[in-house]
Amino acid sequence: MSSATTVPDASPTRPARLLGLYLLLIIVAAIEAFEGLSHAPMLFGDTSAIPGPGVGGTIIKAYIASHPVLALAALAFATVGRLRYAIMALGALVLMNWLNYMPSVVRHGLDFDGFSSFQTPVQIIAFPLMGACAIALAARGQRLGLAAILVSIPTLFGVLAVIAFGIGVILYGF
Repeated sequence: MSSATTVPDASPTRPARLLGLYLLLIIVAAIEAFEGLSHAPMLFGDTSAIPGPGVGGTIIKAYIASHPVLALAALAFATVGRLRYAIMALGALVLMNWLNYMPSVVRHGLDFDGFSSFQTPVQIIAFPLMGACAIALAARGQRLGLAAILVSIPTLFGVLAVIAFGIGVILYGF
């Protein structure tokens, strides 16, 4: 056989390694899609109940509208094997989440009391930087594993916060 008709051997470790990233992104995107779809009915009801007049309220409404779209896009991209696009969609979701906090930060300032002393800098500074870095890495096609982890951390942080709150309620009551 000539070398033009031979097919190079596929590396068995590469798909197996990427499978873990696909699964991570599918899980994170599914969690985000569930959360986004659970908040979407707010847009079809009385929108005056959404806090924030003017530009702040518009930003919050844009976040509520874009959340399920970006999460479902990330889920679809991860499911069909488009890792880079799934990372970029989740990164955009992280940045939209940060933008969602900005009207409250502008109106009330940064809150550093109790648990917020840890949560506020993470959500306002660290998570948007992680999302932007993940988008940049995915756009360049470099270090996709790191990019997938960077966009997954905010969602996993939220899940762990809900679990910790539930444990606190169980132990100490509401």
